[in-house]
Amino acid sequence: MTGIKFGAVFLCQFPFTSGAVSKKRPVLVLFNLNVDVVICRITSATYSGPLDVAILDWAAAGLAKPSVARLNRRVTAEKTLLSRRLGDLSASDATRVKAIWNRHMTL
Repeated sequence: MTGIKFGAVFLCQFPFTSGAVSKKRPVLVLFNLNVDVVICRITSATYSGPLDVAILDWAAAGLAKPSVARLNRRVTAEKTLLSRRLGDLSASDATRVKAIWNRHMTL
């Protein structure tokens, strides 16, 4: 898969923390690492942690209902696990995700 970049929304078999089971769910591409991507899960469940970013333009991103990108639920995955592209974040949603990431993810 080529052309995968930050802000793309896909369906993916996203693993649970234990690694034993996975669930098909929407994910947000954070980084393209050539063969792999760093993704975070997207959920429609309501969360309000510092790394949860509401996707306000959820329909434009190809999502079925209001959703939240959970930046604290990241994995590195092979691109082959991305099954179907749903859409892309709007410019304003992408800006908010980057701002939250940059505020909380510093070394």
